[in-house]
Amino acid sequence: MMKLSSVTLLLSASLVFVSNTYAAEVDTAKLAVQDELPDSKLLSEYPKAPGWDQLPEGELGEKVVRGYQYFVDTQKLAPKFNGNDLNCVNCHMDGGKKENAAPLWAAYMSYPAYRSKNNKINDFQERIQGCFLFSMNGTPPPTDDDVLVDLSAYAYWLAQGTLTGKDFDVADMPVPSDAELLKGGKRDDFPFTQAYLDNGGSTEPELPGRGYPKLEQPELIPDIARGKTVFEQECSVCHGENGQGQQVNDHYVFPPLWGPETYNWGAGMHRVNTAANFIKHNMPLGMPGKLTDQQAWDVATYLNSHDRPQDPRNQGDIQATRDTFHQHKNVEIFYGKEVDGKVLGSESYPNHPRKPE
Repeated sequence: MMKLSSVTLLLSASLVFVSNTYAAEVDTAKLAVQDELPDSKLLSEYPKAPGWDQLPEGELGEKVVRGYQYFVDTQKLAPKFNGNDLNCVNCHMDGGKKENAAPLWAAYMSYPAYRSKNNKINDFQERIQGCFLFSMNGTPPPTDDDVLVDLSAYAYWLAQGTLTGKDFDVADMPVPSDAELLKGGKRDDFPFTQAYLDNGGSTEPELPGRGYPKLEQPELIPDIARGKTVFEQECSVCHGENGQGQQVNDHYVFPPLWGPETYNWGAGMHRVNTAANFIKHNMPLGMPGKLTDQQAWDVATYLNSHDRPQDPRNQGDIQATRDTFHQHKNVEIFYGKEVDGKVLGSESYPNHPRKPE
């Protein structure tokens, strides 16, 4: 009888686990409901992520599988860092592979990079730490933590396989050190195969499908009431009538969108434009582009007009926090604004309420 490697056993357990507990996630790469995506690119024109048959053996492969597990079930596997009931896959869909849903393979090749959010050059692990702090309403894993290493290994593998495409041979895949993995791939000295880069390794690869493609400003000013109608018609079937998501066996299969168990006021998704971009290209689940641009703007406005956990950068004064961290040109933000007689942020839910002692 053939002896299964530890990587194969880990992967098998992972896939069974995910299929049983995250059945709501759709393999969007196989959808054929639309001939074209919202930005007019055919599915076949986007980079295609590697399959599990291209998983590296040994320690790197084990890190990749663990990273995947953290990614799709963050709420259960990283509770000391995760302060709500979201998973990474809620914003980076199809296991971080889907185009126009901030795919990991593109994100990995975009760091190190300057971020105005903390006014410094961030490497890839710092970007992940920010996700735990804001989107997960939790506590960032310490620098060089194994969780960060494993998530970085998963992103690195996706980037290697996705950007080299048919030329990808796992046997030739460079095996970086943990320190190299954590930095990200936007470096001339990174051990990527030459298929990634043009001109002798000096030019960044093209990354179609990166991030959430930006929408133009809508014809009408985004409206909370119109957004509520869109939510009730298109979103509530998954996220619930009150926006609090749906659970199976105490495990969220559709995430909450406001309230105590979702992203906080510091997360990028609380910006109406970011939420609108994501919604337009990814929602409803399995039907990207169904909503008009106006509907995407309206429903994003409705979602983000509800209170959520506090911005962890809160300075003790709502207006001071808004003035310092929530001033973005041509971007609607409800933090510190009055909605239905309440100033949002003034009575927000706590940060990382379940943090272990």
